[in-house]
Formats: sequence, C-alpha cells, structure tokens
Amino acid sequence: MKTIILFIFTINLGMFMSCCSKIFPDEKLTLQRMDYDGNELRPDGYYYYFTKNNNTVVYFLYKNGIILCAHSYSSQDLNIVEEEMVKIYPEIRKQKDGWGVFLINNNKIEYEIWNASTGSCLPTIKRIGFIENDTTFRITETYYSDSKKTDNNEIVYHFKQFSPKPDSTNVYIK
Repeated sequence: MKTIILFIFTINLGMFMSCCSKIFPDEKLTLQRMDYDGNELRPDGYYYYFTKNNNTVVYFLYKNGIILCAHSYSSQDLNIVEEEMVKIYPEIRKQKDGWGVFLINNNKIEYEIWNASTGSCLPTIKRIGFIENDTTFRITETYYSDSKKTDNNEIVYHFKQFSPKPDSTNVYIK
C-alpha cells in the first residue's frame, strides 16, 4: 500500500513540476535589446567584481546588446577564474540564468538578467549605475523582481581583456 501511495505521490509531483513554468512563468525582461555601437565600455573581454566572501563574478558585454553573467568563481586569481570559466562555456549556453540585455546612454549603464537565486521560476535582476571610463563602471541601484526589494550597495566592475568569449547567440533573447 505504501508503495502505491508513494508511486501516486511521485506521479503527481512530476506532473506539478512539469507545469510549474505554466503556473509560475519566468519573469520577462523589461529592457529591450538594442545593438551597442558605442565606445563607453570595451566589449573585447569581460568585466568582473570581487564579492565580500572573496569570489569573483564575471560578466560579458556583447555588441548586440546582450549581457551574460558567466557565474561566480571561488577565487580572486583571474588566471584560475579564466581556466574555470572556459570549462563551463558549454553549460552556460544551455541555461537561461545569467542572460540578459544592457543599455548605455551617455555615462549611464542599465542591465537586466534572469537570475536563479530562488528555487522558483526565473526572476530578473535589474541594475543601474554609471560608467567611470571604458574599463570601469559602478552599479548604484539593484532591483529584484521576485521580492520587489531594492538594494543600494555599490558594485564596481573592472575590465580584463580576454579571448575567447562565449558566443552570445542564445534561444532566450531575440
């Protein structure tokens, strides 16, 4: 009897999980993708910042207006980060998490990405800041769609020239 109940529970759970995306769809990006042909920031590498717990977070900007958060790495040694990053390129391309769009208007930068910070379907994070020079920008505002909360902690991104970048082609952003 317990086996039958467990089987029925497993079937129902599987059906619920498969329709989760219909019941709780991923948030939609509110920014529209636009090609970037400016020179305010360099697209020939990546931007990174160090977290308070000594991780490195990496972002790629592309000329087609797409941004990719290429994950957080448990090292501040950029050589180690780059070695690890290249290894996960195939997986990055398969995941919606981390992809988004960015816009630059004069010295203002704004970007929005999908972020799997919760166990539910994908919420978005929107960040706004300003460009200090072509290798540094500072985020001053962060908005979380899943909680409607905001954050005014500053994040300073620095540039590192790097190749090869993962391809920006993906099925999530047109």
